[in-house]
Amino acid sequence: MSKGNCSNVASFYSGKSVFITGGTGFVGKTLIEKLLYSCSGIDKIYVLVRDKYGKQASERLARITSTPAFDRIKTSRNEDLKKIVVISGDITRENLGLHENVLKALENEVSIVFHLAATVAFRLPLKDAMRINVNGTENVIELCRRMIKLQAFVHVSTAFTNSDRTEINEVVYPMPINLEEARHVADRYSHDDVIVCAFMGRKPNTYTFSKAFAEQLVLKQCEDLPAAIVRPSIVMSSIKEPCPGWIDTWNGATGLFVGMPAGVLRVVLGRGSNVTDLVPVDIVTNLIVVAATECQKQIKLQRRLKKVVDAVKFFLLNEWKFSDDNIRNLLNTMSPVDKEIFNFDVKTINWESCIEDYILGARKYLLKSEK
Repeated sequence: MSKGNCSNVASFYSGKSVFITGGTGFVGKTLIEKLLYSCSGIDKIYVLVRDKYGKQASERLARITSTPAFDRIKTSRNEDLKKIVVISGDITRENLGLHENVLKALENEVSIVFHLAATVAFRLPLKDAMRINVNGTENVIELCRRMIKLQAFVHVSTAFTNSDRTEINEVVYPMPINLEEARHVADRYSHDDVIVCAFMGRKPNTYTFSKAFAEQLVLKQCEDLPAAIVRPSIVMSSIKEPCPGWIDTWNGATGLFVGMPAGVLRVVLGRGSNVTDLVPVDIVTNLIVVAATECQKQIKLQRRLKKVVDAVKFFLLNEWKFSDDNIRNLLNTMSPVDKEIFNFDVKTINWESCIEDYILGARKYLLKSEK
């Protein structure tokens, strides 16, 4: 590959190790395959896997890599599958249930963390949804804090965390209740549907409710970490990679698209004029991969801006009236020519154009942006 055709994204991952939770899920598998295939210089991909149904983590990984999603890797660079290192653990346990030697390896080697692990069951008791989606996220963040090489923490959420709103911006909206209160209700009233529904307000289920709180955690606990949140909508089959139409889950809209043409599903309640929020899985994984490359740049800027805001908070919250009689007298002693050349009269400032130049100048000279 010529130098001009080199991928900046692939270069970012070269020689680095990543850690993935939720790697056995549909998006997780596709992400692992994409990293191996398109970021060939990657060092290791640590995948956290729970021992499930009596199967060891290594057996579960073998089942993942035996899917058609990994066919092109096996055909072109089969040896790269050895870069996948499966580790047995659980996000809901302290230190993710990892052995001390595994923790040390992650703390010393990992540069990028992708947190995909979550329960997507809509009707799971609130206590269980909070334990997995909120406590699990908190445990992953705590591990990130101990990683000496950390350059990116990408938290994969859902576009529907704020489905109680009609217009949703790329911000983390504050929850009307605090986390400790939510945990208390989850522990005490988890199986009381009436209380839980009333407590969740306009959130439609425990999934979106708990994922919204997970975002709150990321916002508050990752202020000083290079972090990003990715919110996919309903994930569908791939548009291109690893192969067109790749799908391995019945979740989301799959049941509808299979059941209706087959005549098994004849009636579905809905509104025909609505836009259905679908997104191909490879579009999602590409975004996740690229988002990690920008984390350190954006969060470094945010840390700097936070320091500035904290420093000037007092001056923004108060107002003063300053006398400038001496300055006015000095201006009156100056000739028109000197007033033009050495102007310091604030009354001559056009504040609208001045602020516009201020913003454009900061973008150009501080952010090095040409836009």
